[in-house]
This record gives sequence, structure tokens and C-alpha cells, in this order.
Amino acid sequence: MFARMILLAALAIPAVTAMAATEYRNPLELRLPGGALAQNCADPAVLRDPQAVLPTWYLYCTTDPVSKAEKDGKGWRFRLMPIYRSHDLVEWEFVTDAFADRPAPAARTAGLWAPEPVYMNGRFHLYYTITDVDDAHSPEPGCDTDSAIGVATSASPVGPWQPMSGLVVPPRRAGPGCKFHWTYDPDVLAQDDGRHYLYYGSYGGGMFVQRLAADGRSVQGAPIRIGTNWRYEGAEVVRHGDHYYLFASSTNCCAGPLTGYALYVGRATRPEGPFLDRQGVDMAAARVGGTPVLPQSGNRWIGPGHNTVFQDGAGQWWTIYHAVDRNEPWFAAPDLTRRLALLDRVDWVDGWPVVAGGKGPSDTALPAPAFAAGDADALRPPLGPPAEADAGRRLWHETFAAPRLGHAWQWLRRPPAADWRTGKGGLAWRTGAGDLYGDVNTAAVLTRALPAGDVRIDAKLRLDAPEDCCATHVQAGLVVLGDDDNYVKLVVLADAGLHQVEFAKEGSPEQANWPRYGNTVAGTPGQPWTWLRLEIRHAGAEQQIAAWSSQDGKDWVGGGVWTHRLGQGGKPLRLGLVAMGGGARQAVFADVSATRLSAEVAGEQRPRPSGRRRQ
Repeated sequence: MFARMILLAALAIPAVTAMAATEYRNPLELRLPGGALAQNCADPAVLRDPQAVLPTWYLYCTTDPVSKAEKDGKGWRFRLMPIYRSHDLVEWEFVTDAFADRPAPAARTAGLWAPEPVYMNGRFHLYYTITDVDDAHSPEPGCDTDSAIGVATSASPVGPWQPMSGLVVPPRRAGPGCKFHWTYDPDVLAQDDGRHYLYYGSYGGGMFVQRLAADGRSVQGAPIRIGTNWRYEGAEVVRHGDHYYLFASSTNCCAGPLTGYALYVGRATRPEGPFLDRQGVDMAAARVGGTPVLPQSGNRWIGPGHNTVFQDGAGQWWTIYHAVDRNEPWFAAPDLTRRLALLDRVDWVDGWPVVAGGKGPSDTALPAPAFAAGDADALRPPLGPPAEADAGRRLWHETFAAPRLGHAWQWLRRPPAADWRTGKGGLAWRTGAGDLYGDVNTAAVLTRALPAGDVRIDAKLRLDAPEDCCATHVQAGLVVLGDDDNYVKLVVLADAGLHQVEFAKEGSPEQANWPRYGNTVAGTPGQPWTWLRLEIRHAGAEQQIAAWSSQDGKDWVGGGVWTHRLGQGGKPLRLGLVAMGGGARQAVFADVSATRLSAEVAGEQRPRPSGRRRQ
């Protein structure tokens, strides 16, 4: 019987190969019964069926509505982790939902999020987040924040799933009452020797790793922190060569057209970490590391992240992740952001993953993954080395060495005279209590008109905020202003012990209750100095504003691109300097300059090191 199956498979593979897609274009098409396309697939995870005769992959999505045509008595129908099947990683068909009803120990209204399928011990295991466990499994009855990791098993990758009565990781207290850490987003790494590691956690409490017990139903040993508090979620760990790579996502996944979610990576020599980025900074440090691997690029796709990484039939690496179409961001505004499944190739360059050639989410037709071994030549080659930083002509350069501000600088809401001064060493400015956020437009801003055309702004600054709990949302840096409610901001931010570079956008909401503010992150602040860079390019009525940061003024980390409509009504754009958030922390601006970008290279958006090679 087995020999007959092998013969049938050998006969079928050429036919399936001939039918397999030769190219694809994002988003992936997930076909529902009746032919309609699914309109949501957040937190995607991929499993190749090791028991299938023909190459077969399954795609698992988080609990969400998938079609605007599906409603129940309470509104949208939330499918409990829908599952899709594919033979070529491009065309997917719906098979089933993992569950028809929420299984115990999930509470009646709990979310079942971030499925993680694994083949282990001869059975399929499906790990998932339970956002609220029932009172029988909670340290604090009556809470709805007691999240945990559950698991179900099956003889098939599509079920039926038998949920375990207990919890793999139970709720973890963060304080008295209903204060719990966020026990979210399970990911399992299988080792060749049979050991398995479980990664879990999120912003509230950080990310951790523990060994899984041999039966996959519990964890062993003490948890080890691999991602710092309030920075990362959605861990995905794979081994390549001599290293383990942690892909993790940061900021808000679900802010509609202002979603700044993005994907970062670090690597380690052990499954337990520490995971260090390209600059050698730990992703679990207070001055947090993480190399951007999939930031938004200014095209239609924003908020890419929470990915799964895998190999196709030829051994080429790929990632599927969710992202938001900025032209159609909502499933149901303003509560449900529409997160679609996107596919892009992963190449390993100088020991680091490069997704989509380093250009951000792809939005053109590209060669599809390979169906089987031997198809690798059909794949597109890696893109050439990225461009160096744009050349340009410096327009002005300010060191603030004079005892008074130059006439080009104007205060918007002047701070008290005792809070700032110019002179040798630059502009010294204590962080004031104001802010620029939503309806709060109270921060002092030192402004200067920007010239027409495409320009680059560079700044060297220092923010003296200790790595402790007491600096709360203190920040200093650059703002490109249309007005108080329409801007792009790049700042060094210290918040509750976490130090990072934030790249944010605020815009007037299109409709009531829509979000006004979205943010992403762009590198690690230096000690003591940080260099910031904004490049502003005009595209019709819009501007594409790209950001970078550096710890030494030489090695730059890209932070993505925000697209905005500033300067409505013909108003000139203004550069602003800010030192805000309270706390009277010392900020120093030592150097600020503006450069006109050369027209012949204005199409390049990301200065990156040249000379990279493929491994």
C-alpha cells in the first residue's frame, strides 16, 4: 500500500507543479466557500504537513471576522482561528475553523489569538493565546485580563482538535487584583535532538522563553526574558546556520490608517538568547535593541508584522505576515483594523535576514515560491546592493553657539526663560510639561521654515533620562509641522525605563472617533548622543517622510516611511524642535542642518550600506 502511495505521488507531482502559481502579488488570496475572498488574516502561522504525500501547507489565522457578509446576533461573526490549505503557498482554500465554540479553560467571551501549529510526538499540536481564562483556572476570579497559553491536539492538521483541560502557561500576576502580565503569542522552536522551546509574552511584562516538557503540555525551568517590557510581541524564532533568529513586532498593530506596526530581528547562539541586533544591542535591554527587517515603505502597505518564517519546497526561505492597506484600512471602523496576509521572500545576507530585498512590503507581481526541490532556479535572484545615502547640497547648519537664537528660529509657545539657553555646547533645554498629542497641543516648539522641494534634516542631540522607572514619556527631537494636529515626529523617548527612538505621525481624523496618532520605532538611542535624520520628499499633494537614527553618526538604522498631507492650503512646512513630556530632564541640541536632496536620486528612500553579499 505504501509503495502504491509513492507511485501515485510521483505521478501527481508533475501535474500539481504544472498547476502551481508561477507568480503572486500581495495580498494573498484566501478563498472562502462559495469563492469569496477572506478579508482578514491576522497573526498568520504556517505548517507544512509532514504526513502529506504531496507538498501541503496550512495557514492558521487569529480569531477575527473574515467576511463582511458574515454576521451574528451581536454583529460581526468572529471565526475561531480559521484554517486554510495550499499546495503552492499562493492559492489558499478555507478548510475549517479550529473550534466551533470556545473550549475550556477559555472564558465564554475570551479571544483565541495567535495560533501556533506544531507536529510533535506523532500528533499535531495547536498552541494559542487565551485572553481570559475561566475562574476555575484563574488566580483571581472575576477578572477578564488573566491571559494564558493553551494547547489542543489532533491526528490531523485541521482537527478535530482536542483541547487540553489545563494550561501550558497559566496566568502570571503583575500585581494585586486583576493585574496580570500579557501571556500572549506562543511560538515553538523544535531542535534536532527533540527538545522544544516555547516563546511567549507581549508588551505587558515582556517576552520570555522556557523549555517545553516532553509531552508539550507544560513548561520547565524558570522563564528567561528575551524582549523588554512594552516593546515586542509576536515572537517567531527560527534557526539558520549557527544562529537563532528572533523576529518580533512592535507598536500598535491595529490603528487603521495610522498603524505603525513593524518587524524587527535579533540573533543568538542559544535558543534562550540573548538576542542581539546588528549593532550588538540586546532586545531585552532597557535601551532596547532590534534591527528593522520589515518597516513600511511608503506604498499601500502599512503596519507589517506578526510573521511566520518557513521554507518552500526548494528550501528558499519566505515569510507570511499581516499588514494594513492604507487605502482600505478598516474591516469595521474604528474598532476592527483590516489585516491581510502578505507573502515575501527572505534572503540571508551577511548572516542577517533581508525581507523583500530590504524594500518593505512588496506590491508588485513577483515569482512565486517553489513547489518542490529542484525549482529554485525559478525564483527571482536577490535584489542588488541598496543605494548609499543621497547626495545633496547643504542649505543651512545650526550649532546654537551664539548667545541668542538666530532670526530664522521662532518659538511656538515659548518656554520659560529659565528652561533653555543657547551658547557653547548647543541649545540646552529642560523638558517641559506640555505635549503634542491629540487635543493636547501645549508643548513649546522651536520652529524654522523649511524650503520648498525635497530636503534632509539631520540633528545630533542628547536626552539625559536615567534608565529607571521615573521618566514617563519624556522626549526630545524633530517635528515636521503642518500644524499642531498634522505632523511627523522623530524623537528620543524615555518612558518607564524603556529608551527608544519613536517615529510618529498625527493627522486630523477623517471621521469622528478615528485614531489621530500612530507610531513606529527606529533604532536605539546612543549614549550619550543620538543622531536623527528625516528625509522629506513630495509626491503630488503628499509627502513621504523617511526616518533613521544612529548611535555614532555613521551607522544608520532605518525606521520606515510615513506618508502624510502636510501644508494644506499652500502653507509652508516648518521644522520643529521639541523637548517635552515633563520631568525637567536636560535635552541638548548640538547640531541641526538642512540639505536639499539631489533630484537624480530622489526616488531612493532608504540609505543602506552597500556591498552586501548573499549567503
